[in-house]
Amino acid sequence: MSMLDRKLFRDFWKLRAQAFAIMLLVGSGVALFVMSASNYLMLVSMQALHYESERFGDVFAQVKRAPLPLANQIAALDDVAAIETRIAQNVRVNRDDSRFPVAGRIVSIPANDQPQLNRLRLMSGRWIDPARPNEVIVNTSYAEARAVQLGERIEVFLNGRRQVFTIVGTAMAPEFVFASRSGVPLPDNKNYVVIWAGTDAVAAAFDMKGAFNDLVIRLAPGASEARLIPEIDRIIEPYGGLGAYGRDIHPSHRFVEDEIAEQRVTSIIAPLIFLGIASFLLNIALTRLVGAQREQIATLKALGYPDMPIFWHYLKLATLITVCGIFIGAILGGWLGRVMVDLYRPFFRFPDWNYTFRPWLPLLAGMLAVMAAILGVFNAVRHVVMQPAAIAMKPEIPVAQGGTLLERLMSRIVTSPRQLMALRALAGRPFRSLLTVFGLSLSVPIVALGVFWWDALGAMIDINFGRINRSHADVVLNHAVSTRAIREIESLPGVRFAEGQRIVPVRFRAGHRTYRGSVQGLEPGSELLVPRDADLAPIALPAEGVLLSRRLAARLGLSVGEPLRIEILEGARPSREIAITGLVDDILGLTAYMEIGALNRLLREGASVNALLLSVDGRDSELLWRRLKDFPAIEAFTPRETMFAAFNETIAGMILVSAAFLAGFGVLIAVGLVYNAARIALQEHAWELAGLRILGLTRAEVSRILFAELAIMAAVALPLGMVLSRWLIVFLLNLRQNDSFQMPAVVTPFTLGTSVLIVLGAIIMSAASIRRQVDAIDR
Repeated sequence: MSMLDRKLFRDFWKLRAQAFAIMLLVGSGVALFVMSASNYLMLVSMQALHYESERFGDVFAQVKRAPLPLANQIAALDDVAAIETRIAQNVRVNRDDSRFPVAGRIVSIPANDQPQLNRLRLMSGRWIDPARPNEVIVNTSYAEARAVQLGERIEVFLNGRRQVFTIVGTAMAPEFVFASRSGVPLPDNKNYVVIWAGTDAVAAAFDMKGAFNDLVIRLAPGASEARLIPEIDRIIEPYGGLGAYGRDIHPSHRFVEDEIAEQRVTSIIAPLIFLGIASFLLNIALTRLVGAQREQIATLKALGYPDMPIFWHYLKLATLITVCGIFIGAILGGWLGRVMVDLYRPFFRFPDWNYTFRPWLPLLAGMLAVMAAILGVFNAVRHVVMQPAAIAMKPEIPVAQGGTLLERLMSRIVTSPRQLMALRALAGRPFRSLLTVFGLSLSVPIVALGVFWWDALGAMIDINFGRINRSHADVVLNHAVSTRAIREIESLPGVRFAEGQRIVPVRFRAGHRTYRGSVQGLEPGSELLVPRDADLAPIALPAEGVLLSRRLAARLGLSVGEPLRIEILEGARPSREIAITGLVDDILGLTAYMEIGALNRLLREGASVNALLLSVDGRDSELLWRRLKDFPAIEAFTPRETMFAAFNETIAGMILVSAAFLAGFGVLIAVGLVYNAARIALQEHAWELAGLRILGLTRAEVSRILFAELAIMAAVALPLGMVLSRWLIVFLLNLRQNDSFQMPAVVTPFTLGTSVLIVLGAIIMSAASIRRQVDAIDR
């Protein structure tokens, strides 16, 4: 073993505390990247596997009622590889243990075999018996949320008639990975059930013998979805077709994609930012660490060692520290990835969960860290070896005293010798000081990136449930009825007042851009659903025209004043161009609002509603829920508490899981950074501090001189970190815009204050640790 190699291990042991701090930086970045990226890739692969194994459809369509032979005409189209006809209807389920009905959807399946498309993955129990038309299978997520037992009875209202079925199995299906009910654009496992029943039983209940109302289509290889959809629309239009649409519009798939997109930001982009920051900090740490050994480097050079072996020696030291950090990060990231699988299961209802550790992920992350280490070592060693050995062996020349403009300004502003010494040290090495300050400032947004999600979730709840939708319950009817229904509901005990809505499925068209959604017709002066602008100010409904979601307008490439073609997908299917009179900001979904009278005129029908918003007196709410169960025209009603539960179990649950890990790793990186900066500062000033002790200064006085430099850098870095926190959060939120929900870019003083206090705590703890080492300096 050469002398340099022995020195390598001696240096490594001597610098073990600083090395561990650097390992903490590298390991945290690598672990977060490995954990998040591997789980994101797992989600994508599980989705693809589930879709392919259960033959998830590519194109979907609903009709009012069509004869079965019509399917042959669609199957004959060149772009169609397979077609599945079925009967699907929204239903209502009453449970004795529930205060309000459970919404549901019943879907017909062959009684003796799997369907061709959208197949079921049986998770428990058995398939339905063809000889027993009262047997059904329910979705696994509902069964788990309600603790459903096989053999249990389920009371379903089919077409206004009560019917009792027996549950013989539970299953998952690709079209219900996220299952949501009418009027609530969020999955709700406890209050929404999917029921699969034999075709004959469903057809008899809805008078659909020899007919269907739902289509699932698989595209042929090389087929064009854009060419096929208009052909399907043309064929089904005479039978009350609601318009065919691709998988990207399918409600469950859209929500899955949006959630995976959310994970892509929090699992790939955010960890890459963490890793990039950790690598930058690694560069700073190693630059200062190697720079502090300038006298040793100069001694080696004086002994005749060429520049390259010296460089390789310090490169080995940096690589050893970095590789140890990568190894720690790989092990920790792999373990946390497996832990995350159990946390993902309640949110992503995939039947197969196989976590795979991908070794190339820590290698990829480690490459960035190693490159940063090489650059830091090269800069530090190059600075020393370029000087003659005799000069490099001497301590660095102190900062010039007295004559500079900066010195004169500092002497007037700062009177304390201790503070003046710290300022001179910082001003003497301005580039290094700026890098250190910037590094310290980055620790604030790292922590804020994990903490701010609580602000965002609170803002989402306040905006959507406190300012936009202020109702206590939403009621969805199974068909449009006269506005007399409003007065009938208002007469029930517990209802303060009710507002009617007309919700209509439409296709928005702007040139070549289209979007399939809905228009909500609201009463003028609506109080329970209030459209709002970007400043959360109420926007009055126009007598004519449409208020469009800002995100939807951007998707269609439109602005206020421009015409928008709205194609109604029910009834007579009228189509008309309507001016956009305003843009609204929403949280859940992409919305469009019209005055209900204008919408009814567009539909060419009289005053009618198919949904209601209720203001409820809490003292009589239980009686109201029981009374609403007796209305056969009510498809579902959603008290606010179930909206909160659905919100917390889906959006809030997924976000907070990721946020907790981001915040934890942020704290680790902040602690590693601050401790390393303080330790290197001590190493750089050791001779000076020892000299001050010789001159008679106490340990406390010497410590205050050292920590004054750190305090000045922290005083500059923490406010800068708060500014960077806002910028980074807004940047990340702009990357994750989706159709299901919008995260508001809200960064409250609580988040910034908490992040600053955490970093400040790391600084204080590091100072306390360094103080013990300062006290050990002997005269």
